[in-house]
Amino acid sequence: MRLTLRDFTPADEPAVLALFADCDDWFQAATGHPSGPGDVQSLFYALPEGAAFEQKHLLVAQAQGMIGFVDLVVGHPARGEASIGFFLVPRDLRRWGIGREMAKALAERFPDVTRVHVRLDDFKPGNEFLKAMGFVFNGQRAVLEIAPRSDGR
Repeated sequence: MRLTLRDFTPADEPAVLALFADCDDWFQAATGHPSGPGDVQSLFYALPEGAAFEQKHLLVAQAQGMIGFVDLVVGHPARGEASIGFFLVPRDLRRWGIGREMAKALAERFPDVTRVHVRLDDFKPGNEFLKAMGFVFNGQRAVLEIAPRSDGR
C-alpha cells in the first residue's frame, strides 16, 4: 500500500464528514457526543493554548481514496514538538497498519519534530495504538520521543 499524506482541501469535506461519522466510536469516547456537520469547520479554529493558526495542519491520508485524517499543530508546545488533536482511521480499516503508515508519513513530512504530544481520552483502541507506537502515558497526556534522523534532516 502506498499512502500519501496531503493537506485537506474544501473538496475533501464530504469524505471527511463520512470518515467522522464512521469514527463515531471515537467521537463518543473523546467528546461525549457524535460527530456533526460543524466539526470539520470547527477544526480550523481549534488550537491549543499558545498555538498560532499557521502552525495548524489538517491532513488527509490517501491510498485509493481517503483512509485517514490527522489534526496536527507543529511547533507546539515548543519548537521541535507537535501536538496531535486526533488521528482517525475508518473502523473497517483499523488494525491493518494504516496508523503506523500515517505516523511514518508524518515523520517524513515533518522531520524536525522530535517529540509528539497527544491528549488522552477514553477511547481504548486509540490508547492501545499509542502504546504500540511507543508513547509514554503521563496522566491525561501521552508523549513520544523521536530520535533525530542520522542524515541531519
